[in-house]
Amino acid sequence: MGIRRRRRHHQRGFTLVLLATIFTVVLLGVFVSVISVKSAQLLADEKTASALASAREALTAYAATHPTLPGRLPCPDNNGDGVADCGPAGLNAIGRLPWKTLGIPDLRDASGECLWYAVSANFREDAAGPVNSDSTGNFEIRDDPALADPGTTKYIAGPAAQTRAIAIVFAPGPVLDTHDRVPGGSVCGTYNIAADFLDTKYGINNAAPATVGVATFVGGKAEDSTPGFNDRLVYLTPAQFFPPVERRVAGEIKKTLLVYYSLNGYYPYANDLSDATLNCTSSNPRRGRVPLSISSGCSSLAEWPTALPAWFTSQQWNLLTYYAVASACTAATPTAPTSPPTCGGTGYLTLQGSATPTNNQVVVIEPGAALFGQTSPCTAIVNCLEGINADNLDDNFEIQTSSPSFNDVVVVITP
Repeated sequence: MGIRRRRRHHQRGFTLVLLATIFTVVLLGVFVSVISVKSAQLLADEKTASALASAREALTAYAATHPTLPGRLPCPDNNGDGVADCGPAGLNAIGRLPWKTLGIPDLRDASGECLWYAVSANFREDAAGPVNSDSTGNFEIRDDPALADPGTTKYIAGPAAQTRAIAIVFAPGPVLDTHDRVPGGSVCGTYNIAADFLDTKYGINNAAPATVGVATFVGGKAEDSTPGFNDRLVYLTPAQFFPPVERRVAGEIKKTLLVYYSLNGYYPYANDLSDATLNCTSSNPRRGRVPLSISSGCSSLAEWPTALPAWFTSQQWNLLTYYAVASACTAATPTAPTSPPTCGGTGYLTLQGSATPTNNQVVVIEPGAALFGQTSPCTAIVNCLEGINADNLDDNFEIQTSSPSFNDVVVVITP
């Protein structure tokens, strides 16, 4: 009997060990499965985020390098061929991302869907009015978790005009029960019903924004997904969008000034901010706007050798572009034209925060969107520039990292 009891006890012990082993294996399998699912989701989120980021960079580059209208964006693609299609003018527009027009690959989100794109009416290539750093977008974007309580609504972009988005790129994500996606014959499919790709949440329909004036969209993070909503988006506000465009504008003016110096041995005087002619001011100002005409206001100076870019005036960049020239480099101290330019007098500009802090000949500054409390176009430097750039009494300037209190974009001509 004792032997049998010991045998039964041993068997029970073995069974418990076996059950514990099986439980551990099952638990480990569940754990590994959960980790695998989470890893797969992270990889999917990273792929979608990468596609969205690439699209945003392409849109910014397109605007900054536009040959005739810096700051303009393409219309959406309305038939799935990757080429921009401009419909009725003057409207906010939504459609597929025009990847061929942007000169980029056919970007897809993690579910394999093509990206969608919305652009403010005034930034479209076919818009009639000017676009410059005073221009604002039409899109407000609300943060979806906060919308559950209307009293605490949080905006991702907007509602102040200076923070409204200019353009938005969407990743539509996998098909939902509310969608009916029909395959088409072209690269991204000819079926372009936005409501079958973009979603509605808290009463905000990303597929049907207002076409006139301000339009509202809803965003959210991947972890905020709820049934019936899986849109992911990135956007461009003026603060994100304009610095590369402004560097292009200032760079074009720099090239024009270098050509002028190579022919004349001096740089032109500026247009004083109080001079409504917008031409060279004859009272020897070294700071102000880039003059539209030189000889008509300063008869002793040579005119621009070639016309300023047509977009510089048509898009009213001339009202915003600030220009300062060192006293050593004006017509009062001309020198034989050289390349690179070598000024003949004394007295140069300093530029703090740059690789060439001293002995600078010219600075060209794009002031960016008017910050809160500023007015633009301005008649006083303090209303459009920041930091020591706003001091109109000396030859000291600075470059800073862009921030809510400083958004000047500075281009310099050095010895």
